[in-house]
Amino acid sequence: MIVHDAARAEAFHAKGWWFEETINDLFRASVRRNPEGLALADAPNREDFTTGSPRRLTYAQTDAAVSALAGRMAARGVGKDDVVAAQLPNIVESVLVLLACARLGAVYSPLLPQFDENELKPILANLRPRLFLTVSRFKKRDLSEAPIRLSEGGDCQVVVLDRLDDPDAWWAPDAESETALAEALAQGRACADDVFTVCWTSGTEGEPKGAMRTHNNWRWTGQIMIDSAGMRPDDVILNTRPLVNMAAIGGSVMPWVMGGGALILHSPMDVGLVIQQIRDEAVNVTFMPPAFFISLLQDEALRASADLSSLRVMGTGSAAIPGWVIGRMETEFGVQIINFFGSNEGMSLLSSPADTPNPEHRGAYFPRLGDPRFDWPALPQSVQITGRLVDVDSGETIDEPGRPGELRMSSPSIFGGYHGRSDLTAAAFDADGFLKTGDLFEIAGQGELARYYRFVGRCKDIIVRGGLKIAPAELDELLSQHPGIKEAATYAIADPRLGEKVAVAVAPHVPGSVSLADIIQFLKDRRVAVFKLPEHMIELDTLPRNALQKVMRRELSQLDPLGRGA
Repeated sequence: MIVHDAARAEAFHAKGWWFEETINDLFRASVRRNPEGLALADAPNREDFTTGSPRRLTYAQTDAAVSALAGRMAARGVGKDDVVAAQLPNIVESVLVLLACARLGAVYSPLLPQFDENELKPILANLRPRLFLTVSRFKKRDLSEAPIRLSEGGDCQVVVLDRLDDPDAWWAPDAESETALAEALAQGRACADDVFTVCWTSGTEGEPKGAMRTHNNWRWTGQIMIDSAGMRPDDVILNTRPLVNMAAIGGSVMPWVMGGGALILHSPMDVGLVIQQIRDEAVNVTFMPPAFFISLLQDEALRASADLSSLRVMGTGSAAIPGWVIGRMETEFGVQIINFFGSNEGMSLLSSPADTPNPEHRGAYFPRLGDPRFDWPALPQSVQITGRLVDVDSGETIDEPGRPGELRMSSPSIFGGYHGRSDLTAAAFDADGFLKTGDLFEIAGQGELARYYRFVGRCKDIIVRGGLKIAPAELDELLSQHPGIKEAATYAIADPRLGEKVAVAVAPHVPGSVSLADIIQFLKDRRVAVFKLPEHMIELDTLPRNALQKVMRRELSQLDPLGRGA
């Protein structure tokens, strides 16, 4: 399935930015280089949060399992361009499914294991997947219940991997799976410009959007990560982020696929276990949310006992990280910190010690790439990014410090569009083909600071809790059905560990009649994912609105003593 404009694709190929190899080709090259080397490893606590014992696979074992799984999927009718959805925690099987889709030429759509029926319903209606793969347990939930209900009477087959008669057979090669895979590949093979994934991001009005990314989009993202972090072919990479979006697939899986080292998985976030895995697995590279660094540095006993001697570089992002955190990590542990700012659509800014040596700046400043006035000799050639700031009201290009504008970007990693939504795709790009990121930046200052962008906020009101995006409009719509509430609006409050949390302002019919516990239970009854639940509430007589009667969420944050004041 080709979604990128032909002229754009031709130009990127001509410049040597896009290639002919698929993700499967890149992985098979790593298998040939290092068949007996460790490829994948589960977290040692796997049995605490899901089914199955921890697994460790060599490249040869991983390759065989991928072929077997691809054959099993082909036997169920999956072929080139068919959509396979999967709701899996951070376990080896999640990576195997991704690779099996790459081998088949299928389109892989990974879904957060935290999603419940409320989140899955519109996604499955959009995707219409041929196959849905999941497991029976994630923490205390049965992940199979919602997809089975939602798929009743449809064409989607739901396979609960750990409930098969012989679960291990899905990963073991046999003649039947080999025949099915060969027949499927004879019908058609993927090219590097085909769509490989549909990853889901929160829409600004509450509707989910499936960002389509090709093999080449992902390869370019992986190359940026390899080059900017100075990653080596034998690196051990620890992944702690959910294996569903840019942070994990782009930050860990793609560099692993391309490099040929080991990929170590972790879930759910446990600072103590992260430290243990870094030591025991001799991890060289990892990417952590700001909450990890803060927790580590504020726990004197943990900090004193932490052995990070194998680490060379750590990436971070998804929320603001204080400069003092970067400085202390580098001085106390000797680990270089790179700050990334990205999205499922392929927006990618980075701030590293090479281009932004001041730790105080690196937490919020990003080089202005693509501007011919500024030279960045320390940045690798793979960072082919062009950006500009545009006034959100007038559309005027901004070139003076201190004036916020929407950042618009063009690069080989930018996605091809939203699945099944040509209207949203058209709205996502400007007339010059630049992605409208929806993020507000400003030129950081005069002189040397004029070389940098500074992050200001979001054009819309998405809440980012620990890296997971939450659309306030979605929760507002659900709360409008609460019988005790006249009106309600959700908004962000600052949190030193997670970046932001969800708060709700409520105007009840009867003052004092609605509590935070009532609201949480109301949303739980509607099967809303736990990470979206409000953690703070204020009561008002009426909600602040502008002349168009839109709720002013920023004013709610300013009214709230716990608000972010933005």
